[in-house]
Amino acid sequence: MIVQGRVQPDRFTGGVRFNVQSVWDLAAARCRFGKYLRVEINGSVPPVAEVLRDFPSRRSQTEHGEIQEGLRVRLQLHRGAATGELDLGDAVRFYPSESALERWQTGAAHGRIAIVYE
Repeated sequence: MIVQGRVQPDRFTGGVRFNVQSVWDLAAARCRFGKYLRVEINGSVPPVAEVLRDFPSRRSQTEHGEIQEGLRVRLQLHRGAATGELDLGDAVRFYPSESALERWQTGAAHGRIAIVYE
C-alpha cells in the first residue's frame, strides 16, 4: 500500500500529525507514477497480445472525469553498438499487477523488464 499525505505539527500533543490525501495499492501506484514498461527483446518475442488480453488497462471515474489506469509498453533491442526502442503506442496499455509483470518477464530477453518512472 502506498499512502500520500501531509505531515504537520500537532499543537495538541506536541508531536506531528499525518493527514492522508491518497491511498493506492502497488499496481495502482505503478499506474499513477510510472511512465512506461521497458521490455528487452533481443530476438525473443514478448507475449504482447496475451498480456493485453489477460491484464487490460482499467478505467476509473475521478472528480476530474474518467481516467485510464495502465502502463504503456516500449520494446528495447540491442544489436552490437546499436540500441533502439519501439513505443507500442497509447492503445497498448496493461494493468501492472505482479502477475502481469511476471508474464512480461518470462517473454523478455534474460528476464529484463523495468518500469520507468522519469
